[in-house]
Amino acid sequence: MTYTFTEKLFKQGNRYFIKIPFNVWEKCGQKGVVAVRVYIEENCTFECKLVPKGEGTYYIPIRKNVIHQINSVDALSVAFEVISGLTRINYDSPYSKENPIRKIDSIQSITYPKTGYCGQLCIAMLTGLSVDEVVAVMQTKAWGCSFTKLLETLDYFGILHDDKPTYTKGKEVILPECCILNIKDEQKNHFVLYYKGIYYDSKNIDYKEMISYMRIFV
Repeated sequence: MTYTFTEKLFKQGNRYFIKIPFNVWEKCGQKGVVAVRVYIEENCTFECKLVPKGEGTYYIPIRKNVIHQINSVDALSVAFEVISGLTRINYDSPYSKENPIRKIDSIQSITYPKTGYCGQLCIAMLTGLSVDEVVAVMQTKAWGCSFTKLLETLDYFGILHDDKPTYTKGKEVILPECCILNIKDEQKNHFVLYYKGIYYDSKNIDYKEMISYMRIFV
């Protein structure tokens, strides 16, 4: 749901804010830390965490780079929507759920000469990009692909997926048509792409070593 209002920018100390003119607890059904995607006028979109001021009152923090994009004097047309968490990839994506990077109807197997890039390798095969291109978007190094970062990158490319993993606990299960597996490894957990009965990995996969899987919608 999108909440809209008109409000002026104000400065408090060295920071700029926009006050939300209604009780967020009551209208949005949210308390505590609230992550939102904000739209100001027609040319400015960003994500942030609202600043709580007590009893349901919240401010939208405005970064300095945003100040230069908006009129800081007149009342502004503001809208926001509550999101599950901030997208930590630090630039706007040209893709969306409605306009993904590609339709996943096949997978081309690729390899990468360096170790520690299993998550990036899964994303590369799903998107059709090179591993280096995915690393640049994900902004991670070897062994740096956490499950959270994996989700953020899938969202960046507009690839639809389950909101949370399905835990198998070493039991043999029927996997969905396409998914990313989380496998126990000697040092760290290992991500493996599965598509139509094929494990796209150099290792033999034993379901007893499987921790969970996350379905990719194709």
